[in-house]
Amino acid sequence: MKVPDLNQLFMQAPVAICIVSGPEHKIELVNERMLQFLGRTIDIVGSPLQQTLTEAREQGLLSIVEQVKSTGQTVNIANFPAVILINGVRETRYFNLVFKPFYFGEDDTESNGVFCVAHNVTEAVLAHQKVEEEKQRTALALEAGGLGMVSTDWQSNTVLADKRATEIFGLEGDQTLDAFLERIHPEDRAKREVAFRACMEAGSFDFEVRLLFPGSSIRWIRSRGMVQKNSERKITGTFGVVQDITAQKEFAMTLHREVEQRTADLEIANQSLQQVNNNLLRSNAALEEFARAASHDLKEPVRKMQVFTSRLKETLGHQLTETEKDLFGRMERAAERMGLLVDDLLEYAQLDGLPAQEETIDLNLKLENILHDLELLIAEKGATVDVGPLPTIKGQRRQVQQLFQNLLTNSLKYSRPGIPPRISITATVVDAASATLPAGMPASGVFHQLTVSDNGIGFQQADAEKIFQLFARLHGREEFTGTGIGLSIVKKVVENLGGYIYATGQPNQGASFTMLLPYNENR
Repeated sequence: MKVPDLNQLFMQAPVAICIVSGPEHKIELVNERMLQFLGRTIDIVGSPLQQTLTEAREQGLLSIVEQVKSTGQTVNIANFPAVILINGVRETRYFNLVFKPFYFGEDDTESNGVFCVAHNVTEAVLAHQKVEEEKQRTALALEAGGLGMVSTDWQSNTVLADKRATEIFGLEGDQTLDAFLERIHPEDRAKREVAFRACMEAGSFDFEVRLLFPGSSIRWIRSRGMVQKNSERKITGTFGVVQDITAQKEFAMTLHREVEQRTADLEIANQSLQQVNNNLLRSNAALEEFARAASHDLKEPVRKMQVFTSRLKETLGHQLTETEKDLFGRMERAAERMGLLVDDLLEYAQLDGLPAQEETIDLNLKLENILHDLELLIAEKGATVDVGPLPTIKGQRRQVQQLFQNLLTNSLKYSRPGIPPRISITATVVDAASATLPAGMPASGVFHQLTVSDNGIGFQQADAEKIFQLFARLHGREEFTGTGIGLSIVKKVVENLGGYIYATGQPNQGASFTMLLPYNENR
């Protein structure tokens, strides 16, 4: 086997080596590894160090070389950051450096050269820096979250805890594991034992316990972590974090107490409401029965007054003076008004009774039936009623009948003398947000807008709300008969349908009644 010469060993050495000599620090020898570190070629041999490696002066390497030559002392530098020009790009590399005096010639009493060895530790340094950065980020996260770190060693019964952990447990300095465990409330120690028994299989734990301090003060903590094992995979202790959750627990308990109190109050309120509802049901039933009885009891005397007045008038017919005939006529008309008033009051009262089941109502069919019922009155007045396409709505059929029958009767009644009534019923769909509606109407929502207009005597717009009031009349009984309840019934029915109604009019120009009823595209 051929033994390689020293020059060959030097060039192929696994560490970077360079030898410089003389006052200019001329490069005498440099191996391949050093050329790789420096990003240079073999052409630098024979050139001064400061000319070939200009960054050496900037980073203080020349002064170190001069120091070694003058003192004859070896200099070691660990993790030296060197900025090196490699392929035209300046990069930072980290090296462990050794500068050792080197003697040329026979006189070895005074060094005239320096033997340089460089070991590239860039990867190790960067890895260490990354670990340190992770430690700083972890410490910052723990501090921000108010967390403390705790590591336990079961064999030595010791605890390694950071500052925050010892603050949470109210301890100082190094403490045994027993000292930490004794802080746990006696009633909660079993809870920790259960968590750690489960941890033996799962490998992690998470539990909440109370800490008991001198003076009987209590704080809540949450502990989360995992087991630690040795090389033989045996559990030797735990590592985890602790967090003071007293504030959260107190808030949760306060909230729980408030919820319990509110629940109890609500239960009492519900019982009271149920009692009120039961009383209301009984009251409504009693009122409905009273209304039927009152209607019968009130109408029976009125009917008898009408019958007896008619008989008396017939018996005394030829003996009555004109004045007496007028008085009999007044009595008959008063009795007739009383009968109508009783009927209308009963009808109005029933609108506030128990809600009946809703039905699907085609208003086109409903108006046909109503116009048929009013056929004689329409013919008598010579009226024309124009009905456009109408929607289908949800409501109580009898109430909808009352609604339109009262509106049509109102228009026929309050017609102008000598002018045939003309009534128009139209419908459209409107968006309240974009429509121009009077004050008090909805600001949003989609509605069926139904309008009943006539060419009758109209009214002053200032009376637009008054006409819906119970018993309200704008004209005397001598001009127009009625009880003043019809439009009150109309408004009540519209409200029962979940809608709105308003009126517009001018004297001798007619009136319009506009209703906004809830729109449902599925209807």
